[in-house]
Amino acid sequence: MGRKLLWLTGGVLAVFALLFGIYFILLEIGGESARLKLEELWETTRNTLTHNGPLLFLAIAVLPGFILPVAPLLGLAGLWGGENGPWLSCLYCILALFANLSWTYWLACGPARGLLGKLLARTRFHLPESTPDNMLEWAIILRLTPGVPFIFSNYGLGLLRMPFTQYLLVSLPILSFTGCGYVLAFAGIFGGEWKYLWTGACIIGVTVLLGRFVLKRKRKCAD
Repeated sequence: MGRKLLWLTGGVLAVFALLFGIYFILLEIGGESARLKLEELWETTRNTLTHNGPLLFLAIAVLPGFILPVAPLLGLAGLWGGENGPWLSCLYCILALFANLSWTYWLACGPARGLLGKLLARTRFHLPESTPDNMLEWAIILRLTPGVPFIFSNYGLGLLRMPFTQYLLVSLPILSFTGCGYVLAFAGIFGGEWKYLWTGACIIGVTVLLGRFVLKRKRKCAD
């Protein structure tokens, strides 16, 4: 199980490295004009989303499924929350994350698993037919590990066919807690409310420390 997760992690890191490589190549080829166009595109996107709440939270529900980072979107949700209410923004973010968790899981569990199974059939690798016994433990570790993109966990756990109820019971509380931390922190920054900034920063800090504790304990058990 651990080796399979390492392979999946390596694949996702390779995708992110490719995306960043393309980004820097575009900057290198296009020079200053390319940088200005990207900045203009970001400004247009930011203004459009922060002035249209439903579109913003729809973006949080959909775009991370295409391996786009969720952190900038949560930052925009914090900006929106600074004007419309941080806790309301947190509620909408939780609903958006629930939607993202659901559709990416079923995509991975169904069509994506079938396609990947056909591709792997030509190699010595294969997807497990049954859910590994320690799937719940690994799911918690993945969700709490700093730096692991949550969309990778969605697809990985879906491909391994973790029961959907367990998947939600592990994923939704952890992602909601972390997501609300980002929203509150950015709402505090943009809205000038220090209490939200400190609350959000504390939530993020607790999540990081908890993740490191879980990983450290896992390594000790492995030894």
